[in-house]
Amino acid sequence: MTRSQERLLGVAAIVLLVVVTALVLVRPQRDAASQANADERIAKAESQSLRDEIKALEALQANEPALREEARKAAAEFPPTPALSSLVDALQDAADQAGVELESVAPSPAKASKLQPGLAEITTQLTVKGGYFEVQDFLARLEDLVKGTDPAGPVSPRSLLINSVALSAGGGTGSGTAAAPAATGTVAAPPDELSAAISLSAFQLTGSANVAAPAAGATVTTGTQGG
Repeated sequence: MTRSQERLLGVAAIVLLVVVTALVLVRPQRDAASQANADERIAKAESQSLRDEIKALEALQANEPALREEARKAAAEFPPTPALSSLVDALQDAADQAGVELESVAPSPAKASKLQPGLAEITTQLTVKGGYFEVQDFLARLEDLVKGTDPAGPVSPRSLLINSVALSAGGGTGSGTAAAPAATGTVAAPPDELSAAISLSAFQLTGSANVAAPAAGATVTTGTQGG
């Protein structure tokens, strides 16, 4: 090997050593700089998120009175006890305003709601009589009972869910036509009078779901004619 070749090999080795040294020393710093930039971006995003949350909280604070009132109204729809007397009063009030006769109310014991674990459900069977439009009005009032049937009256709003409605003509359970006159000469109910069997669910807070409720099948007969 000539001296010229030896010198070239020596220069190549020095260059290779410099390159390796640069990689060993510079690459960690470059990686650290990249990580620092990434951390900075994350910190800026978190800072912006915190600022947005602060703005949202400030907006909520400004609306606190209205929000508290809304929360109070929502809580009022779900009493801490079955409050069955209040429920019956609300149903009777709705029947009176709709012009139907509330014949019976049969609540079942409270049980955990399948729709919302935070609530207890009281399945209730109703029977009402009245004209088609009066029954329709009564059903609409039940759906709006959360608003209170009479805001100026003593009846509290109550969250209700109508599960089913079965209609029959003249209080019968048959084909939907008026019953024939009885042999004794009693006049049958007019065709425009309907009997409606309604199944609904009333709700209460689960904290008092174990409060004693009427046994299943217990019936409250009202017999009050709405007007």
